[in-house]
Amino acid sequence: MRALEHAWGQARDGRPQLTVVWGRRRVGKTFLLSHFSRGKRAVFFGATQQSETVELARLLETVRRDLGEHVADLAGGGFRSWEAALRFFAALSADEPLCVVLDEVPYLARSTEGFASIVQVVWDHLRPGARLMLAISGSAVGAMEQMVGPNAALRGRPTMQLRLDPLDPLAARPFLAHLAPDQFLEAYAACGGYPLHLLAWDQQLDTAQNLLALAASPGGILLEDAASILREELSDVGGYSRILGAIGRGRTRYSAIASEAQQRIEHPLDVLVASGLVRRALPIGAPKGARPDYEINDPYLSFWFGVLYSNIPEIETRQGESVLVRVSPLWQRHLGAVFEEAARAHARRLVERGELPAGLLVGRWWANSGEPCEVDVLGLLANRTHLLGEARWQQRPLDGRDLAALRRKANRVPQPIDSAIYALWGRGGVTPDVGRAGALGFDLEAVLT
Repeated sequence: MRALEHAWGQARDGRPQLTVVWGRRRVGKTFLLSHFSRGKRAVFFGATQQSETVELARLLETVRRDLGEHVADLAGGGFRSWEAALRFFAALSADEPLCVVLDEVPYLARSTEGFASIVQVVWDHLRPGARLMLAISGSAVGAMEQMVGPNAALRGRPTMQLRLDPLDPLAARPFLAHLAPDQFLEAYAACGGYPLHLLAWDQQLDTAQNLLALAASPGGILLEDAASILREELSDVGGYSRILGAIGRGRTRYSAIASEAQQRIEHPLDVLVASGLVRRALPIGAPKGARPDYEINDPYLSFWFGVLYSNIPEIETRQGESVLVRVSPLWQRHLGAVFEEAARAHARRLVERGELPAGLLVGRWWANSGEPCEVDVLGLLANRTHLLGEARWQQRPLDGRDLAALRRKANRVPQPIDSAIYALWGRGGVTPDVGRAGALGFDLEAVLT
């Protein structure tokens, strides 16, 4: 809102603003822009998957709704083209500020050939002092990148680009403020950072009841939404779901993914990484050329592919309760991964607050050579290990034995200093002997602050 209001202020002062707002479905783009445009002289147009002629007719009706009959009459009965429509809005902004929101513009790019270049031509020929703010928004991240990317028609034209991503746990917490910390993290692990998912979670029910209603019942929002999110990003060909399913089942190395998916994966895996749906994960401080693991880069989609995907046929035949019993180990594994990521984010905030050494780079570290070794939270400063941490999603408080096991990993990590900091993050916190041994300890409530 602050960024959008700043752009609006610039437009009111005669400096036209071309604002691009993009991100996946369900992250709240439409809600944000409709909230922002409220109370302003504004046109809010939501595109649909219809022909150019239909869309232009709908645009005129939107002008009539938002600006009044007298303004719609100035259009002379309708818009012949998108170029004519955009020039109409530019003319309306000559004497009075105007905000025009075009939501879901990838639909317009499909129905109108060269839509981005039409916007570019009109924008390049705006009269000096036009008081126009044009905000374009879209859910298909790849399509939006094709409009504003390095080789796109609108390259260099936007005065602001705002990408909205799903909320992190701290930003999502107010949506479910009445839940206890452990119940909230369970809800976040299922819903991810999508506001509509979080709002659907019933705080009067327990986790099992919510999972049954939202994820393990036909038509449940958590069961259905993943497919629509993926459809916005990916084509039907390429085997993307097979690759994501393999990663969700724990196949994180390139060869294991290819074997599980039973297809060539080089290009589709690159597409998944470029879209932000998958991330290449390397141990922090890994040397150049190290082989990455591949992880689903979204808690909700990781839950969907890791826990639900293989069981959708049974859920569709209303066997959701049995499915939830069967997938309980997968659900607990997923919760553990979400908690570990939350612990790393907490460690980074401690660095920002000055409670851990300044300049500390925090990430995950592992070694596959020799006896496998993994450190959930590792902090590097000048390529030396200053922090080793363990994060466990377990009700029992972590104790001196867990600390001793963590200390034994010190001889495997990159160049540990003699006075390295040790820290334990536990769902149930830590026992007093951890602090007496000179280590840091955090419970779930601390992780969420």
